[in-house]
Amino acid sequence: MTQEVGSRQKRDVWLWALYDFANSIAFVNLSLYFGLWFITEHHGSDAWMSASVAISTIAILLLLPVLGKMSDHARRRMPFLAVCSLLCIASLIALGFVMGITETLTLTATIIVIALYSFFNFFYNSCFAFYDAFLREFTMSGRSLERTSGFGMGMGQVGNVVGLALAIPLAQGKVSFLGMTGKPLIFVIAGVLFLLCALPVFLLLKDRPAATDSVKLGRSIRETFHDLRHIRKYPDVFWYLVTYCLFADAMLTLAMFVSSYLDIVAKMPDTQKSITFILAVFAGVIGSFVCPLFVRLCATRKRAISLCIALWTVVLILFVTTTTPWLFTIIVALNGFAFGALFSLSRAFFAHLVPADKQAEMFSLYALFERTASIFGPLLWSATAAAFAPFGPDRYRFSIIALAILVLISFFTMQKVKEPTLPSPFEGEG
Repeated sequence: MTQEVGSRQKRDVWLWALYDFANSIAFVNLSLYFGLWFITEHHGSDAWMSASVAISTIAILLLLPVLGKMSDHARRRMPFLAVCSLLCIASLIALGFVMGITETLTLTATIIVIALYSFFNFFYNSCFAFYDAFLREFTMSGRSLERTSGFGMGMGQVGNVVGLALAIPLAQGKVSFLGMTGKPLIFVIAGVLFLLCALPVFLLLKDRPAATDSVKLGRSIRETFHDLRHIRKYPDVFWYLVTYCLFADAMLTLAMFVSSYLDIVAKMPDTQKSITFILAVFAGVIGSFVCPLFVRLCATRKRAISLCIALWTVVLILFVTTTTPWLFTIIVALNGFAFGALFSLSRAFFAHLVPADKQAEMFSLYALFERTASIFGPLLWSATAAAFAPFGPDRYRFSIIALAILVLISFFTMQKVKEPTLPSPFEGEG
């Protein structure tokens, strides 16, 4: 019986990681190609993309904590994860079809495209409140939080590689389907692959049996506002959420605009950008899988995260100062390594930091702080670029300086977080 339970737990970890693989195929292609299609090819303003992030973030602010509370009451994650994922997939496929029939970005076309982009961002980020809430349960299989989180993040990075590799011939217009070519077709194919790869997760990964509580919308709303008002009673949780939203804001803002940066500042052709992103993803895989080594090296999770934040600040400064094309590729790869390591450590640390009976609720706040700050990050990027417009293409270097300042601030707020003492960072590891 013990062997059977152990096999089922290992299967569940693989299924959980498979979801990270599946959604990464969609997200990496949207991150790389939407800005190129909207800004570079159709001359849309990056302010529209910033506004889209702000709109989706406000929606997350209003709805996601309530959904997380409902999930905790029901002791169920999968129904919420499946519904949000399917709506995310539908938004991406619809976005591809609309882009495919759009020749000129009229005001109407722009609003439709940005609305679908906003829907994708809302549902994609909502998924993680319920996906990450599974993480704490896997410690029962004898795996450390870092090892499991890093495995999921590593699978996500493999999904990035697969997605980018499949997109290269599509981006070059060598394949046509249903009258579509290029970037619109990439989004349709990415949405279909997300669905196909996630189906085993929806069908086979089950919530653990637990006593359920009544799920009432009104009660969930009242309790959510109560918890938001009293989040300061968990000072370590509060300061870590502040830390996380600062560095995650910078990282996600960079992911949003890096393709445009490489196009405008580094003058990279699309194929070279794709190769650069693939190298960055491979570096992210390494970062994800070695994150337990960072914890061993630094002795605590807090020190490991602080070290990663400090090193990433240095990488961002290098990104600002470099002018050599091959150095851009190396620095983007280092950013990928930082992404894999830092996000793997972060969600493992947070899962250990918050109460076991409040995982979905607290992870909804985790996503909420990330996305709330992401109103500020893209707006900061656009405002900084506008302020330094006389510098021409180099104005975006100042935008990255602004992001580096956010990351540096997160290093100091991290020092306010008290390291949980039990269990050990290496629980379950022989």
